[in-house]
Amino acid sequence: MNHGEDAGKSAHDRRPPSVARRGSVQRVLEVLRLDGPSSQAALARRTGLSRATVNAIVKGLRDEGVAEVRPVNGRESLVALVSSNAAVVAVQVNVGSLRAAVFDFGRMTRLDTEIPYAEGSEDVGIALVSDTVMALAARAGLGPEELAGVAVAMQAPIARATGTIASWAQLQLPAWTDVPIADTLAERLGIPVIADNDANLAALAEWTWGAGRGAADFLYVMCAAGVGGGFVIDGKIYRGGDGLAGEIGHMVLESHGPVCFCGSRGCLTTFVSEKFLLLALEDSGSSRKSLKEIVAAARRGDPACRRVLYEAGRHLGRAFANTAKLMAPSVIAVGGALSEAGPLLFESIESSVEVHSLRAVSPSIRFVPARLGDDTALLGGLAAVLADAGQGVSTLPEWVRQPATVRDVNSQARNR
Repeated sequence: MNHGEDAGKSAHDRRPPSVARRGSVQRVLEVLRLDGPSSQAALARRTGLSRATVNAIVKGLRDEGVAEVRPVNGRESLVALVSSNAAVVAVQVNVGSLRAAVFDFGRMTRLDTEIPYAEGSEDVGIALVSDTVMALAARAGLGPEELAGVAVAMQAPIARATGTIASWAQLQLPAWTDVPIADTLAERLGIPVIADNDANLAALAEWTWGAGRGAADFLYVMCAAGVGGGFVIDGKIYRGGDGLAGEIGHMVLESHGPVCFCGSRGCLTTFVSEKFLLLALEDSGSSRKSLKEIVAAARRGDPACRRVLYEAGRHLGRAFANTAKLMAPSVIAVGGALSEAGPLLFESIESSVEVHSLRAVSPSIRFVPARLGDDTALLGGLAAVLADAGQGVSTLPEWVRQPATVRDVNSQARNR
């Protein structure tokens, strides 16, 4: 051995071959998740690996059923991630309902269920989620051993150190107070479990398959019953030191504004969430029952509804500009019911004084509507489990986007 040559190698080069190969495989997988279907030449350029190494990795991924090579013309082929045999259950725990879907890539089927309950109920915790997971999987013809994993999207921030809902948000979901969500469910189910804030998982879905695809730095903001945000930076969800990064809904815009449930005054949530927009319309003679009704009426020309959407956009623009000056995402996507307002909302975001100021220093930043609709958090759970299992899907199959709802899945399971 030439010890002089070995001493000159970097620590990265001196790693055992198996470790180095795993790292190279991960680099190829990350590029395929970020860029979608790619040629082997493009993979070599993006990863810095040799073409021979990329060729060997692609062959291994094909043999494992993780990737396929698709011919696109007589001279070029594209490598794409495919999940040929995984089955995943994604659950979304909201303040007033539980949604769940099982995605079975072996049979290419999706099955959904939704369970409404009273807000603040203390009977809708771990037992309901675990029963729903098992009943939905059984209804899909799957045993626990066939599930690659379970993802749980919580309508609440999760503290990184404990895996529990942050103390200031526990009143929103009292049944989950001080419960280490992922660990408790994994022990109960005997299946790997990922638990995260719903906006974080929605951000991951939009980055993987939607409005954030191709953006190394991406912010997703969900505006509906509440307001949540999720950052994807260099291809990974950014959670910060305590796991609470991205909580843009609790950015204080007006120190003397309305009191928020978090205890602060004038949070973004108090200006753009469904509850507060409905309150703003109460004395206008144009009151509505939901945010979707406000958007629909505004599209028909209702001046009061157009006004509250315009003001919501201005508040969002201010929050986005302040966030962008700190984190500098290249794309900010708005999802949830508020995003359905389209130009009514985005024109007012762009009209914000703060956004005009931001454009002077960051002219390339884009504000766009999210693309994946109401399923975004569930799809983010799917993306998270597949990534954790070393798999993925470069192009979202149509069947994944088509819910097939089963009612009363838990009662059916108990009565078998």
